[in-house]
Amino acid sequence: MALFWALALALVAALVAVLLGAGVALRRRDTELVAARARIAELESAVLRLEATADGDRSDPRAVRVARTAARAVVGTAGRWREGGVSGLVAASLDDLARLVTEDRIEIERVATPDGTVTVLFSDIVDSTARNELLGDRRWLGVLHAHDTVVRREVEARRGHVVKSQGDGYMVVFPDALAGVRAALAIQERLPAARRLRRADIHVRIGLHTGRVLSHDGDYFGRNVALAARVAAHGAADDVLVSDAVRDVIAHAPGLTLELRSTTELKGLAGEHRLWSVAALA
Repeated sequence: MALFWALALALVAALVAVLLGAGVALRRRDTELVAARARIAELESAVLRLEATADGDRSDPRAVRVARTAARAVVGTAGRWREGGVSGLVAASLDDLARLVTEDRIEIERVATPDGTVTVLFSDIVDSTARNELLGDRRWLGVLHAHDTVVRREVEARRGHVVKSQGDGYMVVFPDALAGVRAALAIQERLPAARRLRRADIHVRIGLHTGRVLSHDGDYFGRNVALAARVAAHGAADDVLVSDAVRDVIAHAPGLTLELRSTTELKGLAGEHRLWSVAALA
């Protein structure tokens, strides 16, 4: 079993090295870029060997899980880097996250109420590209790790499920609106408490919408996910914005304040939509 741990740790270390090397390669000659891509191909081959080894020996289930987690991290990160370089890896679009939602539909159905309703949360780091450029790739990867730790801890504490995380963006679903809003407020409170994030001056915007996401033709699913992404896109640093659907559920919840932020059109969605700012009572 020592082989599993050694390979898993080696892959994680190699991944970090490749990411750092990739940031440099993007600013060097094409020949160096080709060399970095070749290294990624080598890592992916190592991953396949690691998974094959894990399949052949089940005596330590935890080691198998670690090995496979490392494998998925390397393959997924290598693929994103190959497509868009470091900027493609660490900067996520809310629209990109919304389009990827069908990859985790079974888990979303598990979280949903019997009628297929969930609360969808989108978040991303404000001005992430500029922050990445200012901090450099090494520090930025550390910032993303600290950000990831905060978001996942608060989501899990409130029975949420991370559907997708890509770079600095998240899509999360919750079984009810109040749980989602309290998670969002907790994230905004905890982020400045993390020393690395405070020093990097990181700020996040969060948007939430509640609606049905299950239907035979996919219409409910697509519209309500897109609406949640649009709500988040209208946010500014440190915002928690919600749609009317969320506001109606949490309007009388203790410890919260709601303020109408704007009435606006949302790209790709008919009509005007009211967006509400949520805060915790001091």
